[in-house]
Order: sequence, then structure tokens, then C-alpha cells
Amino acid sequence: MEASNYTTSPSTAADAAITTKEQTNTPSTATEDPPLSKKALKRQKRWEKTQAIKKRRKEQSKEIRRIKAQNEGRDLDAEREQQKQNEKEGKGWARREKLWRERCQKGKIDESFRVCFDCNFEDQMTWKEVNSLSLQLRYAYAMNRKSPMPLHVHVTGVKGECDTRKHLEKIDGFPDSWAGRAYHVHEESLEDVFGSALSNVVPSKGEEVKQDNDEAKSEGKEEDTDKDNSQKSQPMLRPNHQLVYLTGDSENTLSTLDNNTTYIIGGIVDRNRLKRAAIERAEAIGSNSTLPIKTARLPLDEHLEFKGSTRILTCNHVFEILLKYRENGYKDWGKAVLSVLPDRKDIHEKEEKKEEPQKDEEDKS
Repeated sequence: MEASNYTTSPSTAADAAITTKEQTNTPSTATEDPPLSKKALKRQKRWEKTQAIKKRRKEQSKEIRRIKAQNEGRDLDAEREQQKQNEKEGKGWARREKLWRERCQKGKIDESFRVCFDCNFEDQMTWKEVNSLSLQLRYAYAMNRKSPMPLHVHVTGVKGECDTRKHLEKIDGFPDSWAGRAYHVHEESLEDVFGSALSNVVPSKGEEVKQDNDEAKSEGKEEDTDKDNSQKSQPMLRPNHQLVYLTGDSENTLSTLDNNTTYIIGGIVDRNRLKRAAIERAEAIGSNSTLPIKTARLPLDEHLEFKGSTRILTCNHVFEILLKYRENGYKDWGKAVLSVLPDRKDIHEKEEKKEEPQKDEEDKS
């Protein structure tokens, strides 16, 4: 190949230098995105790493299920086809309804205590805190739905245009399917819902569960199902029913749970910012209405050593502690709390509480 192919004439080189200089000095007409800051780059890398971990774990989980099914001699493809067929025929729904009714009957849901989330604090919380509250309500719903001994749960003060309801309405089945699982959401306040309920006639045994199941059956089969069906799910209370507002500021300590009582959990997510909000709310209800209401706190210090951990619990943690205490036969608060709170909390059961069961066994012998 000739050398002329690798050389440039002086005039051509000068013209090229001038053209390059002009291009450098000419502002670019294309719109370019501004460069990300160091903080934004770190955040993006962290998000990408999290997504990669999720994807890897999902693939590992699928592989574990495949190997397990192979060892058991199962055909996953045939099972998936059968599942699709069951969904078309409604067999899966019927099976879930049967299991739910069996758990309600075995757990005697109508004879148990109730739980109410009082969502009357939204105007005192930020948007982020309201979003956290809606997530906690969803966690509580899921725990109650899966529990072997579910409870009747009422969420009051979730008005039509409030942010809490806007978050919850993004979930499929809200609120009708929730009512079919004994999780009733009310637009009315705590005072209105339980004020009128205390004068209601108590239904026959199992009637309320049947009503909930009938509502769930109608959901999904009728296109014009009333979206406010859950508003009609008023609590049906027995005579001498009590209301107890749970707050850490109360001077009264729970020793056990009473089955003719509704335990109220304040729907507050404030990062310990709203001091005494729950007890002041309870005192205001007691002084401004005829609704009989007491206050109490969970017996945390009596059974557990918190050391450096905070005693502030989320709404779903309080609910799950009540649920676990009931599942444990209305005994052993320490076991109920330890089974709920995350391991990162440095919490231990008190030594004297551990020794009590051993003493009881020695006395029996």
C-alpha cells in the first residue's frame, strides 16, 4: 500500500484544525441530561444492586422449588395447568372459603375480643407517615387472614378522601374482600361506630361470620357490587362490652385479655413526635361522649428486659402481640412479644418469668 494513503497535505491539515476549533467553540444544540451528583450516583448504584439481589434470590427460590418437586416426583407443569383450571372453575376460591370458615369456627371468632385501629390522627402526620400507617394496616390484615384464630378487626376514621384510604384503594379487593375476612374499614369515627354498636342486638352464634362470608361470595360475581359494603359491617357487641385504649402512657397494665372487650390501637406513625396523643384522644372521648372507655398498656416491662431497645411498637406489632397471646391460650406475654418483635431489638425475657413454669411443674409433681 502506498505511503500517500497515510499522509495529509499541509493545507488539508490546516483546514482540519480550523474545522475542529470551530466545532469546539460552537455550542451544542442537542439537549443533554445534566450529570448526576455523587449522592444520586450512589443511590442509583444501591438501587441497581438491590434489584440484582432480588432477581438472584427469585431465581434461587424457583430452582429450590424445582429441585424439591423433582425429588418428590411431582410435575410442576401439570400442577400449573391444574391451578389455571381450578381458577377458571372457582375451585380455589371455594377451598379458601372453606378453610376460612373452619378457622373462624375453631377459633370461636364471635366469642373473642375485638381490635380497632383508630385512624383519627392523619391531620397530625406527614404524607410519609400516613403511607407507613397504610402499610401497617395491610400487614395486620394479612396476619389476621392467615391466623389459625382470627379476630374481628375494625378500622375507623378512614374517610373517603383521606390519604390513608387512597393508599389502601390501590390494593385489589379493598374494602369488600377485606370485610369478607372479618377486617372492616369504616369512614365513621371510633365514637360513631362503637357508640351506635353498643345499642345493637347481639346476633346468634356464627351469624356475623356467615354475613362476612356472604359478602365475600358476592364480591367478584356481581359487576355492580357496592364499594361501600364494608361501611355496613357494624360491630355486633354483647351486653356489658368494654372499650380499652392501648397506650404506653396509661397507668393501668393489662394482665390478660377479656373476650367481651374491644382493644383500640391508635393509628399513629410519628417517630415518637406526638407525645401522649393516644391517651389524650382516649380521655377526650371519655369526657365528650357517653362512650365508656378505659386505657391500659401492654405488660412489657413486667415480662421483658429491653436494655437499650425502644419500647415504641408499630401498630401491626401491637396487633400481632394480641393475636399471638390469644393463640398461646391467653398466657405468656413474654413469648408473644418475643415471637413478634424483630431480632435486631436487644430484648430478653426476665429470669424470674422463665423460672415460673419450672416451679409450676415441680408443684404438680
